[in-house]
Amino acid sequence: MAFLEDSSKKEEIRERYEQLWEELLVRDEEEAEKVLEKLEYRFLPTSQKIIRPFKTHLTWIIPLGVIIFFVLAYVIFIYIALWVED
Repeated sequence: MAFLEDSSKKEEIRERYEQLWEELLVRDEEEAEKVLEKLEYRFLPTSQKIIRPFKTHLTWIIPLGVIIFFVLAYVIFIYIALWVED
């Protein structure tokens, strides 16, 4: 597999890039940013692709909330069981 700079299709791909750039110029700014974010994501190494979704607070809060809920439910269950036994 050759790099693009050594490829014979280099100019053809550059023309397609220019067409896409012209298309992005007439699109909504948010839509263009989404397209660029997807493109950047494709170039990330696999290790960063795995970590990237966990950078938002919500993806950490939900699992931690579930874990805390079950630990708290277990402690309450044990406490009530010991209370009823006496």
